[in-house]
Amino acid sequence: MFNKIKKILKSGYDLFWQEKVISLINLGTTILVTFFIWFGFLSFYFFHQMIDYLQQRLDFSIYFKTNVSREDILKVQKILQEFPGVIKVDFVPQEVALKKFQEEARSNPVIAKALKELQTNPLVDYLIIKAENSEVYPKIADYLEKSPYKAYIDYITYFENQKVIKRIISISNQLRLLISALILVILVFSSLIIFNTVLASIHSQKEEIEVLRIVGADNWFIRGPFFVYIFIFSFLGYIISLGILILFLMKTENFWPTIVSNFQPSNFISENFLILNLIAFGLILLINFVSALMSMEKYLKK
Repeated sequence: MFNKIKKILKSGYDLFWQEKVISLINLGTTILVTFFIWFGFLSFYFFHQMIDYLQQRLDFSIYFKTNVSREDILKVQKILQEFPGVIKVDFVPQEVALKKFQEEARSNPVIAKALKELQTNPLVDYLIIKAENSEVYPKIADYLEKSPYKAYIDYITYFENQKVIKRIISISNQLRLLISALILVILVFSSLIIFNTVLASIHSQKEEIEVLRIVGADNWFIRGPFFVYIFIFSFLGYIISLGILILFLMKTENFWPTIVSNFQPSNFISENFLILNLIAFGLILLINFVSALMSMEKYLKK
């Protein structure tokens, strides 16, 4: 039994070096597919982090009507400060809001001139709410919509910002589907390449296969070297592509947070290294083995 396994392993190893051109094609195909699988992982991670980043930066400000007294506004502030999940609620009087707006408008002479000509303050008092996470904001908005304080409120910025967030989520979901479809197409094409290259390898070894059949070797003994051959180029292709990917991410580590501050692909890979590699390499092996098995079945049924 041990000698049989040893012979199968040696035959698979020899086949890899004998079929150099085909091995190179299979190696290149595996590298390409691996890159696309990891591109899918990182793309999904990027979309998740981007949405999370935008949700965290959501501006939840409540602007009150001009006829609402400061006493009523402070009452709303006190209630919201006790709301579950709220970290703090800042009150911004219209005088402070105007001063802040004037400072921001200094670079725009038209707006600055218009502000000087105003006889009254056009801005209103408002509250800025900071919550533990973005899931708290819809609850606050729902509470205010159903509360008697709704009559005090002119508008809430959250609703406008949420429309933008929902639009971004919709676009990211569409991109996820597009990337998934692209990866699926690549996997199908790669399986066809592996199918044909392994079939070519089998035909090149037909004399050896016929000899094995004559001496009574079963089909699994004949398949064995090809499975070893498939594992060798799958493993080598995966290791090469993974090495290139990790090196690339290390060299560009400082670049990615400039796009989205919490997008750190190196950390994502290191924290999920085992599970991501099991999925990626497992998928590579599955595609290559199934494609090869189909080609072997096609030949051995002759």
